[in-house]
Amino acid sequence: MKGMVFLDALGGVTSLLVVVALGFALARMGWFSASSRKLIPALVTNVSLPPFLFSIIVGSMSRDRLFEMLYGISLPALTMALMFGLAWIVGKMLHVDKRHFGLFCACISNPNTIFIGIPVNMALFGPESLPYVLLYYFASTCFFWTVGNYAVSRDWHGNEGGPVASPGIWHRIQKIVSPPMMGFLAGLFFVLSGWSLPHFIDDAARTVGNLTTPLALLFIGITLEKMDWSHFRLTRDMIVALIGRLVVNPLAVWLLLPLFSLPPLMGKVFIMQSSLPVIMQIAILSAYYNTDPEFGSVMVSLSTICCAITIPVYMTLL
Repeated sequence: MKGMVFLDALGGVTSLLVVVALGFALARMGWFSASSRKLIPALVTNVSLPPFLFSIIVGSMSRDRLFEMLYGISLPALTMALMFGLAWIVGKMLHVDKRHFGLFCACISNPNTIFIGIPVNMALFGPESLPYVLLYYFASTCFFWTVGNYAVSRDWHGNEGGPVASPGIWHRIQKIVSPPMMGFLAGLFFVLSGWSLPHFIDDAARTVGNLTTPLALLFIGITLEKMDWSHFRLTRDMIVALIGRLVVNPLAVWLLLPLFSLPPLMGKVFIMQSSLPVIMQIAILSAYYNTDPEFGSVMVSLSTICCAITIPVYMTLL
């Protein structure tokens, strides 16, 4: 049984890396121009992600179920806030590069809760774990597309010769209330109101939303191919972010669990969710804001590769 769980976890991680490798190979063959490399992040952020988030929420939640589970959202929300604050403090102490300071904090605080979280938890705990997976996903989405989104947007634009001028309050609100966040909030509204979309619109939203995962994975491969690997080195910032993401996060959830009266299964799912690799959209977001997409893509790839070891270990322990 444990061998099958291990293989399921390894297979879920490997399938993502295969698509990244495809993007790398196509970029090596010259399929993507400079304009297309700019188009993909904008397409994912503004077009595919909003309906993707909307469809997942509307398709997997009911109003009664949502109210029943909201009490458990406090643990992942608290953990992400604490980890972001810890990452900010550590980043200041270590003088993390200004080009990816916000990226560094977001990488540590936000896991890949859906694309890897669902297959991993389904393999370990079965279908009954899915509501708790989505609950953690709700907390992560709210945090990432508000605090994380704003932090990444404030990173140093080194390729432009200096930091971006301090934006006004309206510009800052626009960074927080992003299209993905609007899709997420729209999904919550439809669940709470009991409304539903016409079937043809719902099908269209799902179709467009399903572009998110393959486009994001292909873009990571494209970015990795364009990097100058002859000068690549595993930096201190990357190592610290990996340790924070894959080790400190699950440890923090485990330590905080006794403070909350949660069902045992919910607690185990939350530990697994907190141990997952860096959220995939971080690579898209860093390219969208033109900060340090190489750091974002490397962090997603490295953390996903490392999870081929850490996920089976955590699954065995649980």
